Amino acid sequence: MLMHLSAFASFRKELMETVGLETARGMLMRLGYASGAIDGALARRARPEEDLLANFLAGPRLHAIEGMVVVEPIAHTFDPLTNYHAGEWIWRNSAEVEAHLLENGLSSEPVCWSAVGYASGYSSVFMGRPILYKEVECRAKGDPQCRIVGKPVEEWDDTSGDDLHHEWSLAGDGDADHWGRIVDKPIHSPDHADGSMVGASPSFVSMIQMISKVAPTEAPVLLVGEVGVGKKIASRAIHRLSTRSRQPFVSFNCSSCSGDALDAELFGQEKGAPGGATISRGGRVERANRGTLFLEDVHCLDARAQAKLLRVLQTGEVDRAGGTQSRPVKVRIIASATPRISAAVRDGSFREDLYYKLNTFPILLVPLRERRSDIPLLTKHFISVFADRHRKEIRGVSQSSVSFLLTYDFPGNVAELESMIERAVILVPSSGILDVSHLSSALDQRSPRFFSVSRNGSLVLGGVEASGTGSDQGTETLDRLLEGKFHLEDFENDIIVRAVERASGNLSKAARELGMTRPQLAYRIRKIREFGENFRGTDIT
Repeated sequence: MLMHLSAFASFRKELMETVGLETARGMLMRLGYASGAIDGALARRARPEEDLLANFLAGPRLHAIEGMVVVEPIAHTFDPLTNYHAGEWIWRNSAEVEAHLLENGLSSEPVCWSAVGYASGYSSVFMGRPILYKEVECRAKGDPQCRIVGKPVEEWDDTSGDDLHHEWSLAGDGDADHWGRIVDKPIHSPDHADGSMVGASPSFVSMIQMISKVAPTEAPVLLVGEVGVGKKIASRAIHRLSTRSRQPFVSFNCSSCSGDALDAELFGQEKGAPGGATISRGGRVERANRGTLFLEDVHCLDARAQAKLLRVLQTGEVDRAGGTQSRPVKVRIIASATPRISAAVRDGSFREDLYYKLNTFPILLVPLRERRSDIPLLTKHFISVFADRHRKEIRGVSQSSVSFLLTYDFPGNVAELESMIERAVILVPSSGILDVSHLSSALDQRSPRFFSVSRNGSLVLGGVEASGTGSDQGTETLDRLLEGKFHLEDFENDIIVRAVERASGNLSKAARELGMTRPQLAYRIRKIREFGENFRGTDIT
């Protein structure tokens, strides 16, 4: 995307006039952070790991190519073993300085907001830990040049200028301002790992803004996202920021029971109700009276429970099982569901009228793979929490671990990352380096592990075949291959050709089987064809 400087200057001025200086600065810094995070991930994969410093220095060059600043290094420290980075740089020809001077004149503070965000985002993602840059001199202030200084966020004594790394903590009083910055403060809450929302990506910030808008109202909220994205934490955030924060917060997993048991647990029962009830008791709806009821996996409710829940939302009354009298309740409903709720509405297994009632204010929680720039922040956060909890000192995170964490798809999202980091903290030796081997799980075939070749020549995880053949036989096969006329590149090409044939030419499907992206596979196919490899008539799609 190319943009005229004068157009950018006009937009920047209008943004400041519309939302105010502080908000505009934060928005532009996070815009730069998102851009830097993308470039950081690209640079990370550009060259072999042994050339990490050269990879890192591609960032300043990319920033210049993108038209923002010309970068001159003064000094920088780069330690691949501990992912430590600190640096000082001179910026020449800053586009933001020119834009500010053009529309606003001289400033009393630094103005290279998106460029600072870019430097922080690029360094944080590349190094796999939160790195914060600050502009200490700026030509828009009358200084002879723009100069920035960066180092790990915990080394800054004052983070008041940090509009990038957000932590939304649920600890403290309900009236408190829960919108804060990440700092290395002691962990006071024993459930801190489950009580904070951490992120800096645009999707995370957008979600936080949606929560902030709806929390003070009485509207029902529907949280939609994959397993492990943090829907329960988001529901607690809405409750703590609402006017009901001092009232009960009651949660119920709708998939935990069904039929009469579900009816009694959620809506209560009278003595003698179906199922042999011997006492009368209120359900979760009544227990949440004047407070908030969080219904987890609401799409799992059966038809009877859906009808009774709709009545609660429409009339503010609940009917106990076996009862003859409705009971008034004032309860706010927050529900969560996976994206499959839309299919449930289409096929009729979930009531349309109930769906639209719950869907008054939907909030989408994106999967972790779509906000990778938050992974360094989350990793640091969880390491800090679990190192404190398990009384461990973690000296650093290996480069192989950083590479894995930044490229893994995390099907279990933040919950999987949290469990992975806790397991790693337990496994790592005291005062040791967290390595990729500490992240793996013997029960999860998606975890990082070595491959071996099975007896029929296929790649298998951990040297274990589906038939139960042990890794020794995989090793024997490797030995036989190496002792014969084995050529690694030909072997890889054969695997690629066979995968494409098995997928009937569908590159996306073949790429998934091979564990690579479609562009990577397309590139390999072009290289294979250049050397005359025949795809035996397979049509590529």
